[in-house]
Amino acid sequence: MKTKTLIISLCLIFGIALSQAEAQSSKSRVDQGWTTGTYWSPVFCGDELVDFLRGGSIRVHYVVHYTKDGAYNFEIDQIKGEVTSITGETFRIRETDRIYFTDYWYVTWKYNLIGDMGTHYIGTLTLNYGTRELTVVNTVCK
Repeated sequence: MKTKTLIISLCLIFGIALSQAEAQSSKSRVDQGWTTGTYWSPVFCGDELVDFLRGGSIRVHYVVHYTKDGAYNFEIDQIKGEVTSITGETFRIRETDRIYFTDYWYVTWKYNLIGDMGTHYIGTLTLNYGTRELTVVNTVCK
């Protein structure tokens, strides 16, 4: 009886997975890959700008989502790497970016910056590319 229940459950799960995969492929397309580059980000404690990181070396895993018509929908980037601040502290970077378009292009990034001198910044920022307005959503400084 247990074997029969297990087989039926596995068939059900497999069938659901196949139907969801088929439905997704008929609705949209996703591209993904890896790239390298340099880093930049203002760093805030509350609303106060405390540092600006630029340069270094990062590795980016990107996932671009398209509509079923092939139009760009949004992109998620996961970033890891290192950059040295103007203060001389080297930060290990862990960041997730979400790039999207409404009235303008926007990027919202959530960063986790761990410095080799004990500084630790966690934050969420949003940049409107059309107006160049930067919004500090949330920050934690240790």
